[in-house]
Amino acid sequence: MNFFHKYRFPIIVGLFVLGALAYFSFSAGKGVERIPAGRYLLELTGPVQRGITGVGDWFNSVWRHYFALVQAAEENDRLKKELAALKQRTVDRDELELANRRLKKLLEFKQNLDYPMVAAEVVGTDPSSQFKTVIINKGASHGVLPLMPVVCAQGAVGRVIWSSPHYAKLLLLIDPNSGVDVIVQRSRARGVVEGAPGGELRLKYLIHTEDVRLGDKVLTSGAAGVYPKGVLVGTVSAVRQGQDGAFQRVQITPAVDFGRLEEVLVLLRRRQLDQ
Repeated sequence: MNFFHKYRFPIIVGLFVLGALAYFSFSAGKGVERIPAGRYLLELTGPVQRGITGVGDWFNSVWRHYFALVQAAEENDRLKKELAALKQRTVDRDELELANRRLKKLLEFKQNLDYPMVAAEVVGTDPSSQFKTVIINKGASHGVLPLMPVVCAQGAVGRVIWSSPHYAKLLLLIDPNSGVDVIVQRSRARGVVEGAPGGELRLKYLIHTEDVRLGDKVLTSGAAGVYPKGVLVGTVSAVRQGQDGAFQRVQITPAVDFGRLEEVLVLLRRRQLDQ
């Protein structure tokens, strides 16, 4: 009884609408002129039915839009994944093309050197700033041993300082502890190149009477038996007189971009006194 009193108005309206619908269904085949009360019922129930129909249409519209949004979100996620995959394929293709170019230059350089050698990839660098070294993915099991020279397509890189069965550490030319006998290509002046601050090289023990100019190419001399003769080391970028006046201070820009070093060639040769 309490339920009826609480909801009596919607119940009465609902019963009225149901009765009206039943009445219209019963009298569907008869004309309105034969059932005068039908006009009044139609006038009363029309707005209610229109409201019910409108609410139903609104719910249908919301439902359709909800599913449309869900489908659009799923389609958007799918397209994003496809776009990311396409971008990655493009990056992989470009990286492969660049690697092929580097390897082609390395192969051409290799053909110009009449020495047994093994190609390797740089897989790590020294985490400290104390030494200029890198790790390569070839070691003693591939014939890579300490003191062997290392080159790339651009020129001299450094030498092996130790090796494990499958890896080796290289001391780069730009390390102050590195040193290589060189010759100035144009004038044939001789000296020793070692690492200098800022990733540059310096040419030492070059007396003031030697002819050295900006832009001169500096090559390995082959005198110490580590590097073969004629490997490019760098280009003279500055020439100054030393403080003692006996030697010149010559700065060299390395031929190799050590910040972008990726592939190298280890020459499988050592100095005669170490064999």
